[in-house]
Amino acid sequence: MKSKPSLAVLLIHDQRAGHLNPSLGVYDCLETAYTTTLDKVETPSIKKWQISILKKLSWYPPLFDFCSTIFFKKFQSKQNIDCIICSGMPNLLYSIFVSRRLKVPLFYAGDLRKVNGQLVNCTITALEQNTASDQVVLATPPVKKDFINLQQDQLDQTTALLILGGPTDEHPFTYDDFEKIIDKFIAFCTQNQLKGLITNSRRTPNLDRYFQKTKIPENIQLHLVQTKNALSLVQLIKQATYIFVTEDSTSMLAETIQSGRFICSIYNSKSILEPLNQKYLQHKLMQRQNLAADFQHPDCKNTQALDLTRPIVQAFKRNLGY
Repeated sequence: MKSKPSLAVLLIHDQRAGHLNPSLGVYDCLETAYTTTLDKVETPSIKKWQISILKKLSWYPPLFDFCSTIFFKKFQSKQNIDCIICSGMPNLLYSIFVSRRLKVPLFYAGDLRKVNGQLVNCTITALEQNTASDQVVLATPPVKKDFINLQQDQLDQTTALLILGGPTDEHPFTYDDFEKIIDKFIAFCTQNQLKGLITNSRRTPNLDRYFQKTKIPENIQLHLVQTKNALSLVQLIKQATYIFVTEDSTSMLAETIQSGRFICSIYNSKSILEPLNQKYLQHKLMQRQNLAADFQHPDCKNTQALDLTRPIVQAFKRNLGY
């Protein structure tokens, strides 16, 4: 059997899960075609005004090189790196600097947001963008293989999962909204005789006051991220058939959709239906649940369109030449 070519990957990140996990998702896909090694490097602290300057200077590469050398003066060169993967704007700008110094291809999971695409070899997104770089458009943003492997599970239709995010400009959930979401989820589980699991994110408001005044039924389990012994998101999804996710979280929606479950995004009257979520609805990857209405069974999923590995591997082969 022909051996797989080796690939040494440098993953540049800022420790934020929303940036690190998509990069790890891209890396996971490469293991089918390459014998991979991974080296992680953290992006130096960079201020908003520096990000703004570097985005503008990306259209003038010599000036970008000059300025980024000043901003990233503690850079230590790496040896034997074949490519760079990153996600998130601060990481992209640092990765462009490193890519140009090491003269290796750069693969970026995310929207370029006015950065010069000619400085990026390939973008990996779920929505097409206007860029000079090569681009891969996936069904969802890339997620780690732990979530994709869940597609093989047999669903027993006994358990529902609620995943709480946090308020954003597009989804301005209030504290009262979060209380109402939990109340309606508990009512849904009770009415349908389901076990219910509830988890949250670091962005979720502190709901201690709600849980202190509310009697949680025996069929409901809390797995809040700030509590000891809470199950991980992968472990919770593995138990669930039906999943409700507040619509603010791009990463958690992608992870749950890729798990092959029945997904509902929760929105309120002030929520904005964003293009990516419009795409999910069009491809029947999820449904929407209005917070003002009683929660209903999610009843559609589409695992046929979820392949991430093949298009990502093809993009790497195009850009690396092997």
